[in-house]
Amino acid sequence: MAASLATCVAGIAPSASAATAGRDEPLIDRRVVVHGARLHVRCVGQGATTVVLIAGFSDGGQNWGAIEPTIAKTARVCSYARFGDGTSDVPPRAQTFATQAGDLRTLLRAVNERGPYVVVGHSYGGAEAVTFASLFTKQVRGLLLIDASPVTWLSALCAVTDDGSEAARSLLENCARQSDPAHNLEHLDGPAAFAAVARIDTLGRLPMRVTTASSHEFTGLDPAEATRLNDVWNAGQDHWTSLSSAARLVSVDNTSHYIQSDQPEIIIAQVQQLLAVAAR
Repeated sequence: MAASLATCVAGIAPSASAATAGRDEPLIDRRVVVHGARLHVRCVGQGATTVVLIAGFSDGGQNWGAIEPTIAKTARVCSYARFGDGTSDVPPRAQTFATQAGDLRTLLRAVNERGPYVVVGHSYGGAEAVTFASLFTKQVRGLLLIDASPVTWLSALCAVTDDGSEAARSLLENCARQSDPAHNLEHLDGPAAFAAVARIDTLGRLPMRVTTASSHEFTGLDPAEATRLNDVWNAGQDHWTSLSSAARLVSVDNTSHYIQSDQPEIIIAQVQQLLAVAAR
């Protein structure tokens, strides 16, 4: 799906029949009006369960290409670009993970993709995926997090010491950008978004995989700060895992933040495991 969301041409308008389209269509690839603005959604494949792919911050969905075709052989697969990303419209209001999850649910229903779902979230998309699973428990049969940003990640970035290095400056710029909805294209209110997802304390016995890179590089950053950020990250993965009594933590060596691109076979296998559980 490397070019799936990015290749939607401007001439594809929102379909008037969006509410009646769905699984009988081999392909959905269009923009659909949600709360007065358009979200770009793509669905392919066939199956009783829909795998919902939620990308990370400022990612229009271009990083699913190594896993989507294989998953679509046995399941329906839907991905989308959040407001402000890809070819989706500018956000109609400030965003949190809860508003994004609600928009996604409205979008899926608009194209008649009503579940059940196995939800996959990467990076900041992991927090949205957890929120979606918490809000729509009856429809979610499985949850896979891919190097999902911890609930304390934004505050950890904002606490980086400005030592004059380019690495520290970049992280502090990310803090400022994601802390103010007026300063990022998704209009994400990072502090409010993470505070809300931090209040989710259980997902019950939801089948869940928490997949993370075994180490993260912060090139050019003071070694003590890099160690602190890695400790925050690892503690965050333990927190995600604690949300479900049926969760499993999977650490992956030799990968970047984009495990779905670097080692797609691992992600595909985990999705297939969750699909098998959902089918029982």
